[in-house]
Amino acid sequence: MKDRPKKIIYLDQFAISYMVRVLHPQMKATGNDEADSFWFKLFQKLDRMVKMQIIICPQSHFQLQESVVSNFFEPLEEMYHLLSRGFQFVEQKLIIERQFRSSVLSWLDKSKKRPIPHSFSDVFNGDIDIWLPKTYKYQPSYYPPVYEEVLRESRERIHKQWVREFYLWKERNNTKFDKWRENFYLSLIISILSSSGIYHKNKDYLPALPNINIGLCQFLLESVDILSIIHSVLAEEDMDRKEFESNVHLFLLSEHFREIPFIKLYSLFYSSLARKAGSGQKKPPDQGMTNDLNMLSLLLPYCDAMFIDNQCRTCLEEKDVIEHFDYKTSVFSLNNKEKFFAYLEKLEKDLPAKYLEKVVEIYGKEWIDIPTKLYQ
Repeated sequence: MKDRPKKIIYLDQFAISYMVRVLHPQMKATGNDEADSFWFKLFQKLDRMVKMQIIICPQSHFQLQESVVSNFFEPLEEMYHLLSRGFQFVEQKLIIERQFRSSVLSWLDKSKKRPIPHSFSDVFNGDIDIWLPKTYKYQPSYYPPVYEEVLRESRERIHKQWVREFYLWKERNNTKFDKWRENFYLSLIISILSSSGIYHKNKDYLPALPNINIGLCQFLLESVDILSIIHSVLAEEDMDRKEFESNVHLFLLSEHFREIPFIKLYSLFYSSLARKAGSGQKKPPDQGMTNDLNMLSLLLPYCDAMFIDNQCRTCLEEKDVIEHFDYKTSVFSLNNKEKFFAYLEKLEKDLPAKYLEKVVEIYGKEWIDIPTKLYQ
């Protein structure tokens, strides 16, 4: 076990792709010498810092999905396998389930105002702070063609709903940021209650029905049985049936529900995009953007730093978003990529001498200093 925690750095798929293109002998780089130089240096820096046990770049199922529908799956997979050393975020469904369960438990304990914090064991497939083995061997994964077909269909179906939302935003161009958030929460509650005949009638007793029905909420949690999660926690309490049903309703109306990290972040991104569309944005979010929002809403709270899309970073820097944004994650994008590199350099510079000596003792300076050769 290491005596110093690693920094968790998440790389959006575009960064993985650029590094692959500049390193793979059969790929075309950007053609811009300055840009290609940056991606080459970034790979070497990340590779070195992973070897030094300073950082880890865990992979995610979002990277897998982006890679499966690309034309160069294996080179992409080999890159994020190298930088993650096999450590990955557990499936989206599991993280959402654990966030909901923690929130219900916290709500039952009235002394707590926010969801119970998670340990990394809740979101990663192993202990990321172990000393990594020196040897690494890439084993390609296999996914049948039907997986790609289902994935493409799902992505297209959800993106079509985003496009429909975009034209709703354009029509409601006078709706304020906070009103969009309120409608988002209420629409999501209605979607959850409507998933069960027992609770379907309860949606009519909400204190205020949304004046805008946000259809996207029907897709957001479709892979997770939220009511079953709430039931499983409440079942541990001594309640009669009437009290049981009442508490399901009360939890969904509580601040604890609104503070669930995935729900809260998604509401902020959604409201930001809705306001921009109402202010004159001409093009709806593309499919990549909608995938990025899902990834950010789910993974951002668990990362020390993220290298993401420019538009997503811009959303996070808006005044109304910052007012509700209480995470310490450092966020970078292409527009400030040099700051990301400087961030990594500072992490290495600040490494205590005693720790560096231990790393060199275990792995040897030559192994650390010589960049890993991919795509032999």
